[in-house]
Amino acid sequence: MNPLHRRAAAAAAALAVGVVLTATGTQAHSTPAERTAVTAPADYGAVTALAAATVTDPGARVERLWVVDGDEQLVPAGQQVPVRLKLRALDHDHHPVAGATVLFSTPGPGLKFPDGDDDATAVTDADGYALAPALTALGTPGPDLVIASVSDRAQVAFEITVV
Repeated sequence: MNPLHRRAAAAAAALAVGVVLTATGTQAHSTPAERTAVTAPADYGAVTALAAATVTDPGARVERLWVVDGDEQLVPAGQQVPVRLKLRALDHDHHPVAGATVLFSTPGPGLKFPDGDDDATAVTDADGYALAPALTALGTPGPDLVIASVSDRAQVAFEITVV
């Protein structure tokens, strides 16, 4: 494979895994995915076509989820959980990630989202915060969990105890 094709293949592979390359001469430097453009000198042909490619999935940048509010609550059966669950999505450098879809799941029988659903989603705002829909305690007394996750990269659990 000639050097031009190797560079183009490397740039395409890097985009597929969320790494962005900046080509300068004969070197390529990887940077975090929040930089969304690939640049290359005009004489690289195939790589130039990749210059307009962008990383569009904000969830791919999420490395950490932090509980902000709603953990360790007590709620009587049949009542709505008093504080909605809130978290913050952060990237590798601890910067907030906007636009990431967070999945909130209630694996046990004790908690339900609106319409009796076990799962709900929320999208992080400009500061990386996501707020789950209201929860209702329906099960028998005891601890229950709500697991929040973004892709397979980050997850956090909230404990809610039905009393």
